Amino acid sequence: MADYSEHLGVIAALSAGMIWGFLGLFVREANDLGIVPFQLTCLRYIIITVIIGAFILIKDRSLFKIDRRTALILLVMGVIGTIVNSVTYLHSMTLISLSLSSVLQYIAPFFVILLSIPILKERLTRNKAIAVVGAFIGCVLCTGVLTDAGSMDLFGIALGAISGICFSVYTVGSKIVSGNGYSVATVLFYTSLICCVGLAPFSDLPDAFDIISTSTDALLVVLGMGLFVTLLPFVLFNYSLTKIEAGKASVLTYAEPLAATIIGLMIYGEAVTAGSVIGMAMIFAALIVVNRKENPVSE
Repeated sequence: MADYSEHLGVIAALSAGMIWGFLGLFVREANDLGIVPFQLTCLRYIIITVIIGAFILIKDRSLFKIDRRTALILLVMGVIGTIVNSVTYLHSMTLISLSLSSVLQYIAPFFVILLSIPILKERLTRNKAIAVVGAFIGCVLCTGVLTDAGSMDLFGIALGAISGICFSVYTVGSKIVSGNGYSVATVLFYTSLICCVGLAPFSDLPDAFDIISTSTDALLVVLGMGLFVTLLPFVLFNYSLTKIEAGKASVLTYAEPLAATIIGLMIYGEAVTAGSVIGMAMIFAALIVVNRKENPVSE
């Protein structure tokens, strides 16, 4: 039964990573339609707050209840892991290439593994260490950053790196809260609500609502961003954290650049280079390695 539960967690984390592979498509389209990163972030989390809030009201209102310690953790997750992470990542995509943004975002698993050892008491295994390094190198090769990095705007690079660090805070925080018995719905509702409240004063929402009310394309992009590449993968990722270690779940999200490379090939006919093939193979191998059982490197 334990193995079955762990398998579900692995599938959920992999699925979340693959869905996040579509993120850049929505960000670029929204930017072209005049919706800036602050507005897009606020709108996508308004959608999540409304949907999850309605779900809790209908299913079980006790899911709204949290203690003070959990409230503090959720506040940190909401501000750092959601607001700062989302805004820096989305804004970096408008300043540097999508591939470089993706690579910088994926320094997160390194920090998750490092933080998980003292905070979550997770063990560092040889396979986990090999997998995170191998997957990161594969990510670099997949995105083609080494041969065509695109814009190298230093501010954009800094934003991408900050985003990756911030997401590690969200991952570790979610693992702590879920370990205390709180549901995925509770985590998503409060972190999304905090994000909405924190960003609303800076997002010029009247302008954003004006854009989506007069443009069907803008409305569809925002809804797709909120439902498909935000709510769905976050539900899956938070669920995976209730079943498997945070470090392992974080490594499994390296499925994102793998999926993004395949999407680019199938939808846009982007060329597949030798580097991208090697990169995909390395990520695939890393995903297999991280799921193999072994003795820990350190206790």
